[in-house]
Amino acid sequence: MTTCQKQPPSAVSWWDELLPLAASEGTCLSGYHNLNYVHRLPPHLAESAGLAQDTRVKVRTPRSGSLKVVERVWPDEDVVLDALAGVDGIADTPRCFARQDGFSVHEYVEGTPLSRLCGPGKPVDPRYLDLITGQLAAFTRVPAADLPPLPKGWARDQDCGTFLRERAEFAEREVRARNWREFGALFTALGVPANALRGLRDRTPEMAPRPFALLHADLHRDNLIVRNDGDLCLVDWELAMWGDPLHDLAVHLVRMRYPAYQEADVIERWQRDVAKVRREAGLGLDRDLPAYIAYERAQSLFADTMRIARALGPQPDPGLVGTGVALVRDALQVAAEPLRLRGLPTLTEVERILLGWCRRPVTATRAPSTSTVR
Repeated sequence: MTTCQKQPPSAVSWWDELLPLAASEGTCLSGYHNLNYVHRLPPHLAESAGLAQDTRVKVRTPRSGSLKVVERVWPDEDVVLDALAGVDGIADTPRCFARQDGFSVHEYVEGTPLSRLCGPGKPVDPRYLDLITGQLAAFTRVPAADLPPLPKGWARDQDCGTFLRERAEFAEREVRARNWREFGALFTALGVPANALRGLRDRTPEMAPRPFALLHADLHRDNLIVRNDGDLCLVDWELAMWGDPLHDLAVHLVRMRYPAYQEADVIERWQRDVAKVRREAGLGLDRDLPAYIAYERAQSLFADTMRIARALGPQPDPGLVGTGVALVRDALQVAAEPLRLRGLPTLTEVERILLGWCRRPVTATRAPSTSTVR
């Protein structure tokens, strides 16, 4: 994999011509945070870029007005992709061909998202399980020195309790509190008090020390692409961070939505694979993993509910309401225990509350509906 090159804004090169071309003629895939234009390079641009003719690329530009409901530690995903190059055991990752302020050009990964082969709640083929847990274990090989600097005050290596509390603090401050003015009435009606995340943060238990490692932090079925040869490609490294490997495992388990019996199998495989690479990264798993899973389920309630409410808009599409209501109700159920919620609303009540919020008189501009892309 070649290193992604960042050029000064004054440089004129093939990507300067590609950006307007992809935006006007490419296929636009809207994500939560970016607009992604997939386009096949014309021969003259492929030659200028040193790429094979007919190479398909993804031109990524950040979208404005999206909700801030996830934590981004490093602004440039491309730097993380560069750090993965040549690390023993890391599977194929999309190449970055160029980046400038405001956009980047990546390889478009040809293949099928795992979500299309087996949707959420469905069992995953065991051959993929070994590849997935092997990757999570291999992340512990990536040297910290190859990654961008961490934000000031980041948790110290092996201080896993502080690391988890900081994630909960981010969710409380930047997700719940920042958006409470807009969504507070909705959560209150759903039975979610304003202090729910603060309570979860304050209940963070003491944890065993584990060496920090690179975390993908968003490894779900849509971000696992099965290439035509059967190999897996891991995409969308925007949310990568440095921290406790158990956090990555918990995020994966919650967002993959494995059947219960297979979730236990994945944990066993993860323990086995981590022991081969860095045994101390799995210390205290039985005691500490439930705390990470509880956090992931709790913060997902806020992120998912706000996204769904925004996507439905002031005139909800009847064809989307049922799915949105079911997703909010499911998020409430899985977050009920960690957030200590009581008296959850029924599906009918969730629909009434959600539609009532969507149709309320507002003057703020609503963000457009989005979908997950690779």
